[in-house]
Amino acid sequence: MVLLREAKLQTDAGLVEECRAGDTSAFDEIVRRYKDRVYRVVYRFLGNHEDALDVAQETFVRAYRGIQDYRGAAQMCTWLHSIAANLARNRLRDGGRMGRDMGVSLDEAHACAPPHAGGTPRDAAEQHELEEALQRCLMELPEPYRMAFALRTFDDLSYEAIAQTLGCPVGTVKSRINQARRMLRERLEQLALV
Repeated sequence: MVLLREAKLQTDAGLVEECRAGDTSAFDEIVRRYKDRVYRVVYRFLGNHEDALDVAQETFVRAYRGIQDYRGAAQMCTWLHSIAANLARNRLRDGGRMGRDMGVSLDEAHACAPPHAGGTPRDAAEQHELEEALQRCLMELPEPYRMAFALRTFDDLSYEAIAQTLGCPVGTVKSRINQARRMLRERLEQLALV
């Protein structure tokens, strides 16, 4: 069995081999490494905390079930993002709760709030309003643009990794990201936010 400190030093490929050998702590380490990145991208795509948590969790359930079939052709992060992207698209297609419960509980807001850097409560409120406006604008983007933009902006994936994740050419990824930026800029200008 892999000790936790050894797992932190292992490569993703090593962790996959340990998982295949039946070591569940190795998969726990994979989850620990990637859970925040997967959640962040899915949240920006779906715009709903509960849906993002559900999709992120299901991503890791599917990854665990499919670890024997993981070929290693893509990086672990790219493979997980592919699973998450497909599940998020399915959630939208199936009429999930997109747009519902866009509010944030006080506990969630407190947990996600950036540390108070000496700004006033008014500054914090304005920042929160701006973030909510940006999220609403993101949700207005067509799905292919939104996913490409989220993967690039919020997870800092390369164009090549995004292309692999979405199953499209790199040129298409670049075009979608540029279109998303243009559409967001236009919408934010309409709202007088830029």
